[in-house]
Amino acid sequence: MKVYLSKAIRIKGKEWSIACDSTNSKYYPLVFYSHAHSDHIPRKLPSTDIISSSATRSLLKNFTSNFTDGEFFEDYKIGETTFKQKSAGHIIGSTALKIESDEGNLIYTGDVSIRDKGFIEPFKPEKCDTLIIDTTFGSSEYEFPEYKTIIKETQDSIVENLNNNTPVVLMGYALGKAQMLYHAFSHLSDTVILHGANHRINSLLKSEGIEGTVDGISYQDAKEKGIIENQRNWILFAPLKSGRNEFYSYLRNKVGAVLYAFSGWCISSNYKYRMDVDYSIPISDHADFSELLEICELCKPDKIFTIYGSNVKFAAELRKRGFNAIPLSKQTLLESYF
Repeated sequence: MKVYLSKAIRIKGKEWSIACDSTNSKYYPLVFYSHAHSDHIPRKLPSTDIISSSATRSLLKNFTSNFTDGEFFEDYKIGETTFKQKSAGHIIGSTALKIESDEGNLIYTGDVSIRDKGFIEPFKPEKCDTLIIDTTFGSSEYEFPEYKTIIKETQDSIVENLNNNTPVVLMGYALGKAQMLYHAFSHLSDTVILHGANHRINSLLKSEGIEGTVDGISYQDAKEKGIIENQRNWILFAPLKSGRNEFYSYLRNKVGAVLYAFSGWCISSNYKYRMDVDYSIPISDHADFSELLEICELCKPDKIFTIYGSNVKFAAELRKRGFNAIPLSKQTLLESYF
């Protein structure tokens, strides 16, 4: 079984080949999309068989230009090799891929999280022969606070601002982070407002019957009805951008809104100042350093391929701990024998 990187994670067995999270439209015999973030999917789907979750399939229908060209499957089989999905715990619809064959068992995680966020099933590690793991936060400085604790502390901070008639802007990616924020904070105000990008994704999820939505009014409607300027107890969910952005500067200067940024990168002490926000909260939909180690220890693989982020540093750490770990790059072509 060969594993290599070429605009996608490529896995090749004796009688099959699959491309995981390919961002181009090149034809592959079989494709797996772990989730619908733009850095994991192409704008135009290849005309081939596609493995994805039902939620990711629904999102791809709206994010790609030729959805009908692909044929979608939840599970797949070629000869004695089976391809099955399991929750990756990253965002709505995210899955890991488990390949079982006479060459051995392999798990490709895609972006992954084992943290219990309360509304999405976390990734559950299991024994495999080979593990391909995303290492976005695979460096030891990325240790996130206990999830329930940081959520409670942030809830208290938001409530304090709202009680002081200070409107609150909660910033995170419209697909993924936003659904975490809705679940954790939307109940804190009777007036929930959604930025245009958030409103579009939220409406899409509702129309497809996908979990993770919130009841809220669009920013445009809120502005036209005078809610933005005449009320002071609203929460606005919006994309993560610098506080120097014209839109956020307007909200700060016009109505005195405070800005909360949510990202794993907030663990850096200067993130708050670089982004010019009032609060920076280290909450991520990725696994942190310790969680990545835990996944590897529980999967007990004979071989680990680390991909993206701190893949070289994390592979070195794994080797110190006795694992056979190799950082995967475009220059690497490796065979994984079982």
